[in-house]
Amino acid sequence: MKIRETTAIIGVLFGTMLVMSGVGLTNTILVNETFAATAPGNMTNATNTMNPQAVVQKGATSSSNDVKTTITNNNITLGNPFYIEYDKITSTVPGIPLNGGGHATGVTFSGNGIVKGIGFTDTGRALIIPISKTIVGIFGGLAIKANDGGGNANGNATLSFREVVHMTPAGTMQGSGAAIFNANATRNLSFLSNTVAMFTDTGNKGGTDTIKAWEWKYR
Repeated sequence: MKIRETTAIIGVLFGTMLVMSGVGLTNTILVNETFAATAPGNMTNATNTMNPQAVVQKGATSSSNDVKTTITNNNITLGNPFYIEYDKITSTVPGIPLNGGGHATGVTFSGNGIVKGIGFTDTGRALIIPISKTIVGIFGGLAIKANDGGGNANGNATLSFREVVHMTPAGTMQGSGAAIFNANATRNLSFLSNTVAMFTDTGNKGGTDTIKAWEWKYR
């Protein structure tokens, strides 16, 4: 891919993320407040919640729009990701009204992963907003807690993220997006403060998501 084309794509991603992150932690707080305003009776617990692919597909089909996209393989070679996360949806909140009309689906999720050799557990919330019949936008936030070999907490960090997810003909989800770690990381996760990352999100048939992230360095 040409440098100019790469810069343009990254510019679009960062333009979106900068708008979202201009309020710092507000993005995560807004997601929490949205769920708080939803009737508890609408919450679906972990025992009967749908897997990520089903949740995303349901959100996508609720849109009457039909946005067509063209995916071009430009043969970008990435190094090893510095961050890998495995998540599963633990609850869903359907029918959250959007200001511009339509409805979103709220989800909570949890999982574990590794960042630069440090193991962690995570919990988060997100809103799934339909864009077309096969595409959704997802934005939210999560908190991660590092652990040592004995599983004791040893550092914390939070981040905000936004991504676009496509449903494949096979019924799985493929997404990509950007994440910004907030400036409040502590202890052995303090290096994550103000880090920007680009990530991929792959849905697995077992009901889990695999997120792989690459740090974006401006110099």
